[in-house]
Amino acid sequence: MKTAIYYFSATGNSLTLARNIAAGLGDTELVPISKTIPMRLIESAAERIGLVFPVYAWGMPRIVAEFAEKLSLEGKRYVFAVATCVAIPGKTLVKLREILREGGADLTAGFAVKAGNASMMKLNTLDKMMMRIDRQRKRLRTADARLEEIVQAIGNLETHRPETSSWCANAFGSFFHEKGLEHFKNTDRDFAVTGDCKGCGNCAKVCPRNNISMVEGRPSFHHDCELCHACVQWCPNFAIRHPNFDMSRPRYHHPAIRLSEMLAR
Repeated sequence: MKTAIYYFSATGNSLTLARNIAAGLGDTELVPISKTIPMRLIESAAERIGLVFPVYAWGMPRIVAEFAEKLSLEGKRYVFAVATCVAIPGKTLVKLREILREGGADLTAGFAVKAGNASMMKLNTLDKMMMRIDRQRKRLRTADARLEEIVQAIGNLETHRPETSSWCANAFGSFFHEKGLEHFKNTDRDFAVTGDCKGCGNCAKVCPRNNISMVEGRPSFHHDCELCHACVQWCPNFAIRHPNFDMSRPRYHHPAIRLSEMLAR
């Protein structure tokens, strides 16, 4: 059975998971969601459609929501999604199901897994509160721990109710999600490029929204940011900084993913 997995990955967590699922299923095409941005309508002939992406601000990243709204699936398809998260998934997968249903499709199976922290931002009071009130958070397991289970469920075309956080965390997360994404757009206004920048242009090449261009050998930001940290984490000299970065945290990208693989998207 032909499968297409669309993924959004800035530092490699979701890309690694998408690859592992594809290897388990076989006959699977991997498509970066960033490549679909110019498309007005997204169609696929695959019988199984998958989405693999991180959770941002207790919900879907803008780029994923925009993708889901443009996805056109004629006929009955098996659609699955796996959301990777550092803190809590919130109602991410439930919202995805709502968007798909509006377009005439449905989410047959939805899974949430724990991932490595790719954000350099300091945890704020709201972040800490959300993690405390989510009673489901302790049950969140890593992608590696759940890979066999997820692949088996998808391979058998099983229905799996979208996984969420506890009701209280879902309520708060849903309320703040849209505000968070709007804030993310302009976070790049406070990015500072240090003298360590060598003008390699990797930041512009890995940006999923084409939000960065090189001007006189230095990155210029256009205020349509996903706050995905791809530009920060893949800069060889850590030349992009922000006042709210926790400088005690080491930079992170998934060890299985190389920069060349991100540049080739």
